[in-house]
Amino acid sequence: MEVQNEHLLTYVNQPDQILAVLDSSRLTGSVVGIFAISLGPTMIMTAVDDIIDIKNDKLIILKETDLLGMKVPEEQIFLSEIVRVHAFKTLFDDPFHVKLRESFASGQTKSGLAQDF
Repeated sequence: MEVQNEHLLTYVNQPDQILAVLDSSRLTGSVVGIFAISLGPTMIMTAVDDIIDIKNDKLIILKETDLLGMKVPEEQIFLSEIVRVHAFKTLFDDPFHVKLRESFASGQTKSGLAQDF
């Protein structure tokens, strides 16, 4: 199932603005939606752990999982790979999502099946 409300989100696609959104995620722990070449065709919703200067680029260190607990395809991506981002107000470590990720990691859901997610 694909949500067709993409036009309702405000995306940033200029490198300096993308970096500002990523840095905000790093500082506050807020979720950021990332479209990047190395992450595939979908938006990954996660948070930033660190940003490292490397020559003429920046290495973005992401959380190991997305907001729901699925492993992200790449935990380290270059700023130059990122096509666009969307800043969310949700905190990556809010109690609901922490519990959701823990449940997913242990394979426990209401029905006991990880596929419920």
